[in-house]
Parts: sequence; C-alpha cells; structure tokens
Amino acid sequence: MKTLRQIITLALMVIIGFSCSQSKSQKDISKSDPLNHWNEGSVKASILSFVKKATDETDPNFVPVPDRVAVFDMDGTILLEKPNPVNFDVIIRIMVEQMTSNPALTQKQPYKAIHEQDWAYFDTLGYYGDDGLYSILLKVTAGYTEDQYRNFILQYFNTVTDKRFNKPYNQLVYVPMVQLFQYLHENQFEVYIVSGSDPQFTRAFCEKAMNIPAQNVIGSTVLTKWVETDTGSYFIRVHEFVEPVNDEGGKPVNILNKIGRIPVLAVGNSAGDYHMLEYSKNVPFSLQMIINHDDSVREYDYEAAKMKIMCQENRWQEVSMKNDFKVIFGE
Repeated sequence: MKTLRQIITLALMVIIGFSCSQSKSQKDISKSDPLNHWNEGSVKASILSFVKKATDETDPNFVPVPDRVAVFDMDGTILLEKPNPVNFDVIIRIMVEQMTSNPALTQKQPYKAIHEQDWAYFDTLGYYGDDGLYSILLKVTAGYTEDQYRNFILQYFNTVTDKRFNKPYNQLVYVPMVQLFQYLHENQFEVYIVSGSDPQFTRAFCEKAMNIPAQNVIGSTVLTKWVETDTGSYFIRVHEFVEPVNDEGGKPVNILNKIGRIPVLAVGNSAGDYHMLEYSKNVPFSLQMIINHDDSVREYDYEAAKMKIMCQENRWQEVSMKNDFKVIFGE
C-alpha cells in the first residue's frame, strides 16, 4: 500500500509532466504556425513566403540582415482609429482640461466647437495647415514640458476606455499585427512605426503595447526648446512642426533621413500611405500591404471599396480584416 507521501509525489509528477507537455505543445504550435492569429489564405501565405525567401541565403530574393527593414503606419494599421483618431481624442481631452481651468476659452475657436460639440467644424479643417488638426495639437500643447505631455498620454492610454469595445486604448491594437511584428523580429527584420503623429505621442505607448522600441518611431517632428532653470533643465514644446510633415510624400523623405535604407516591407491602411508603399518598390524584392477595414461586426467598415481598388491598381496585397484576421483585439 502506497504511503501518503508516495501518492502526493506521484500526483505532482503527473501534474508537472502534463504542464511541461502542454507548454511544449503550445511552443510547437507557435513554431509550426507563427501567424496563428491569421486565417489561412493568400495573404498569410504571401507573408510566410516573403519572409522565407528574404531569409533563405540560397534563394535569389535573399535580403541581407541590414536591409531587412519593415515600416508600418500606426492609426488604422495597427491601432483603432475610429470613431476618432486617437491623437485627436487626446487633443479634445487636453482642451477640455484647459477650458475647465480657463472658461473664457469656451468662446474661442477651436475650443468653442469642442465646448458645443460641434464636430462638423473639424470636418472642414483637414489635418495640416495653420488651422489643421495637427496645428491645433501643437497650439494646445505649446509650453508643455516633454514629461508633462508624455505623462498625459500614458495616463490616457492606460485609463481612457473606448465606449464601444470597453477597453483602454493600449489594448486596442490589432493582435495579428503585433504577432506579425514578433515574426519579423524573429527573422531579423528591423520594424519601424511611421506615423503622422509626433514621435513623442507614439513612443509613449508603442514599446509596451506593440514591442516596438522608442528609437524605431518616425513621426511629424515637433520643435522643442531646451530650457535651463534653477530647479532643473528640460524640453518644452514649441508651436511648430519640422518639415516635411510625416504623411503622404513626407513619409519616404523621413524614412530616408531617419533609416537611410529603402524598406522591403511597407504596410498602411489609407491613401496617405501611398507614397511610402510605392517607395518600397525601389528594391528588387519587396511586399506592400494595405489593412482594409471591412469588418463592421468586430471593428469598423470604411473606405473598403476604395482601398480594394487602390490595391488592385498598385499591385499591393489587400489584407481584409474580415477574412484574414482570425482575431482583432484578442477577443
């Protein structure tokens, strides 16, 4: 008859063996299918084939490690951008705080539109120019120290919850895209985020949410001023962008200036990414992809027909969120 100690020891061995087996099984699945959050189909096959050829020294399309550069847009490509782009939502919250401290601002545009919830006012502004959305961002944060701005954004991403999905924005990144980053990292690709937002905004959350280091963020550079005081030295934000703004034709210019290499993989989700994707064709072997928002049930459906046509006309790979993403936010 077995003693109690023998029975407990045997049970522990069984549990440990099962746990190890389960862990090994999960690792085997991950290794055999590095993109298991993607549905089977031509898109997933294209990505796997591209990486296999790029990393196979015997393949004519082999890409040396220093040239394995991949660039991704942010809003709508790896992060939810509806009902408003996140940076615009942040602007609104900063302006509300400022109006609370200074009620007189409620009578001045663009504060007046925020106060009255006149969202049509912003539809006429566009993103750039003296009165564009990015200019508003600079105006309302001028004089902020970099730490003040960063802390506001970090608090936003950690605490503000999207009304539809009931999740903070640092959890509203697309899981298949984060998995793609990991797959590229494992195959010695250097991954960069190339966004119209200013780098400080993107860096504040991309490292934890997407495993992208701060130095791999390219954005619309905001001028800062170094200030030295009796209590310390720090940067403050100045109301001015450094040209070119990191959108449309500005993206390839900034990629060249910051990276110095043509990306072999470029991924976006809108017409603003056209130049970046076309720029990546200037190497012998490359892949361009558009994340197409055609899933109104799990995310949103917008500009899907337009993006599909752009993909066909430019020989880009269309990634259908509805058909190619097995999951979106890890549901």
